[in-house]
Amino acid sequence: MKCHIFSLATMFVLALAQATAYAQTRDEKVRTDRDEIAEGGLWIYNNLPRGFSEAKQTGKPLLIVFR
Repeated sequence: MKCHIFSLATMFVLALAQATAYAQTRDEKVRTDRDEIAEGGLWIYNNLPRGFSEAKQTGKPLLIVFR
């Protein structure tokens, strides 16, 4: 039984270590997300007049995120 618990604990620690090795900082994650969305044309970043214009032309609602 002790051997089984030890191997489960070992697997958990190894999985956690691997996950944190690939983890990004919050800032890196936000910048990566912003770049991916901006490239896809889904997000108009730092251009409020263009956002209002797009919303008016397409008839779609406008969501503004202040950070």
